[in-house]
Amino acid sequence: MKKICGAIVMILMFGLIGSQGVYAQSGDATVEATNFVKASGVITKVEEKEDTVTLTVETADKEPQITFYNLTSETMVYSSGTTKKLEKSAFQKGQKIDAYYDKDKPMIMIYPPQISPELVIVHDDKTFGSVKVGKFDEELRSLDNELKLKVDNETILENTEGEKVERQDLSGKELIVFYTMSTKSIPAQTNPSKIVAISSIEAEDTSNFMKFEGVITEITNDKNQLALTVVAEEDEPITTIFTLDKNVLFYNGTNAAQVKKESFQIGQKVEAYYDKNKPMILIYPARITPEILVVHDEDKFNFVKVAKFDHNLISLDRALQLNISKETEITNEDGEAITQSDLAGKELIVFYSFTKRGMEGVPDQTNPTKVVAVNYLSPELKQIIEDDHFIQNGIKMIPLRKVAEQLGYDVKNYANSTQKKVTLTKGNSSIQIIREEKTYSYNKSLRLFLEQPVLKDNKTYVSADILDILK
Repeated sequence: MKKICGAIVMILMFGLIGSQGVYAQSGDATVEATNFVKASGVITKVEEKEDTVTLTVETADKEPQITFYNLTSETMVYSSGTTKKLEKSAFQKGQKIDAYYDKDKPMIMIYPPQISPELVIVHDDKTFGSVKVGKFDEELRSLDNELKLKVDNETILENTEGEKVERQDLSGKELIVFYTMSTKSIPAQTNPSKIVAISSIEAEDTSNFMKFEGVITEITNDKNQLALTVVAEEDEPITTIFTLDKNVLFYNGTNAAQVKKESFQIGQKVEAYYDKNKPMILIYPARITPEILVVHDEDKFNFVKVAKFDHNLISLDRALQLNISKETEITNEDGEAITQSDLAGKELIVFYSFTKRGMEGVPDQTNPTKVVAVNYLSPELKQIIEDDHFIQNGIKMIPLRKVAEQLGYDVKNYANSTQKKVTLTKGNSSIQIIREEKTYSYNKSLRLFLEQPVLKDNKTYVSADILDILK
């Protein structure tokens, strides 16, 4: 009981930390002094797995807090002493680090917390150096009024790509400031040895889902609701209970076939993927209803990747490129056959057995055996549809403009004496819809709605099957 209560407290603490920003007063307006939350500790374990390095970090408190930091190719790593960028292989047990992560980053509500930081600072016992991460104004004064920078010809100015920048490029930016000494004034003043301008922390959203993998240790069926207790195979195992309903997509990782939830067995390895914005009950073990569950055979293990892919079928995390062949099965989540052109820009479940290693900076390539396009709806979009829809001839009709704009499309209306047309554009995608006609154009190819668009309350409504295209 003590362990469970402690875990709940820890989850609540991290929830509070993640929801708090650092703010400064500017006239009558309150502005954020940084986009990041900082956490410090000592590395107790380093684990490399595929392209990710996981650091187990403990705080130096009387009751140490444990956090898992998952570092990818996108994570910036610097030495506080040398100010140089470090490779992921440089991490060692016993090192002191500061981890900075986006204050708006969705968190997995489990203990220990798992976080993917945008920046990690490694402190070297042999070479002392201080680091300040925050936003600075035109006078290079931090917005929290703690530090003022005096830049001279010796100060190295660059961006996160290592490219030289000018002093005028620093104002209003989030900066990583490396320095050794500062005055005791308010604010403290320093001549920094190096300043790195962070152009943006708004990294591209590479997936709508969080992943949890482990082994089924218990199966329960209470009031006709099946639940799997899954334990991660780690030195300090994390337990999560996955409750399964009719909306969960079940797949066999080996042959990519759909499986029945009644077929799960104790001892099976599974991967669960759940909406990262899903509201969580703050309890331990966490109870989650996943969107996707993949079970792996013990003797025939294949690979599964769930991620967003661009128009070249490269995952947005730049880890994998798909080479679709005639043997590749392509379906939507309902098991209906679709074409390769339907995959661009979608969240995909990719089943594959091997990859061809790419050069540095080039994604691995694979010929997948099966690709499933997931019709993911964000919580915001679900709410829009829930609040504004109606049924016509058994088909759900949804508000075109609200839905399309929520998904990032530009919506324009055109009208003449014979027709009223709506055009949606986003990147390379173009959709033209004529009200009261079932036929519409998608990238110059003709498609059919399940029900013709209608005008109601001065709004155009279309059948919900358009989500297969918009998403």
